[in-house]
Amino acid sequence: MTSATVSRFEPRDIDAAVMFVDVEGFSRISGKKAVKVIFEELRICLRQIAKIVANNNGIVNKTLGDGLLCYFPVKRADGQSVSLAEASCSAIAAAIEIQRELAKQFLYSETSPQEKDHKKWHALPVRIGINAGSVSVGDLSLADDVPEDVTLIGDTVNLAKRLESAADVFRLLISPKVKSILDESQLPLDFGVGALWGRRFLQMKHQAGLFEAWDCNPFGLDADLLKGALRLVRTGSKRASPRIPWLCHVPLQITTRDGLVGRVVDFSENGFCLEFPTAFGRKEQINMTISTGRDDWNFTLSNKGLSNVTCEVRWVETVGQLNWHGVSFISLSQENARSLSELLIQFNNRASEEQSSETP
Repeated sequence: MTSATVSRFEPRDIDAAVMFVDVEGFSRISGKKAVKVIFEELRICLRQIAKIVANNNGIVNKTLGDGLLCYFPVKRADGQSVSLAEASCSAIAAAIEIQRELAKQFLYSETSPQEKDHKKWHALPVRIGINAGSVSVGDLSLADDVPEDVTLIGDTVNLAKRLESAADVFRLLISPKVKSILDESQLPLDFGVGALWGRRFLQMKHQAGLFEAWDCNPFGLDADLLKGALRLVRTGSKRASPRIPWLCHVPLQITTRDGLVGRVVDFSENGFCLEFPTAFGRKEQINMTISTGRDDWNFTLSNKGLSNVTCEVRWVETVGQLNWHGVSFISLSQENARSLSELLIQFNNRASEEQSSETP
């Protein structure tokens, strides 16, 4: 390694927005595919993401298996300097474009009139986390005769990764620091697509108590695009992850042992997203009765022993005047949880068919 190279990558601190992107459930998706197919599909997806990052003045620092570590420095490659708020906006704009473009690709592969396009793009839903602040940049190459291994490290990077791990597919999570920076800058937060923002409370590693984060739904003006992309992911059958929830179209009511009434927003094999007027605490257990509003469906749930369940609160999010709770099943075996999810999917499908038949 030459002295010029050493000085070029001498460790230093820079200000930047940091973004982690990771494919949800890639091991499950690629389980039975040939190695060549797996790498080709992943390469197509990551190259598309990298192009969007570059177009938004970002840099891909690392390929991390089925994900990417990217950053958006305040001093750009062209020498132009921007504020940390502008760098954060660039990162969020890139994340929104990534989620929307992937969703469009998924839908195109499903609906294209050309047979060759069907399933050309397999569903690779991604999670995205973004943080901003000071990061340390340096060379961590393990030998003098190998190319430089420029790496980002620091608390800003670590938190961005944890946010990515906690994010939902087709969504992004940002830190409270990023939200504060954007609020102070008074830059518009809809990013031209009607992006919807909601507060979430998470249990984060090395953090005492609940951690406040901000969730972005990039499909505010195009909800059908999100629904279609999620549907395509799910109809991939074995490719679908049990973490990916189904939107609940059945009026599914929840009544707690104390008489509080709420509703199911979405569901998966792992648990529910529940909406209540009041907020429960994280790790609080909720004993509940499930009611569909139809006697025949209620009888089916009861007959299968699935109408009464106990869940544990994993996260809480404030949505307007209501509170959403991510809860996991603790009273159901994995087999019974799967049976409940499959039964609710059947109810959902029947409700959709009945609504379609009633539409003139």
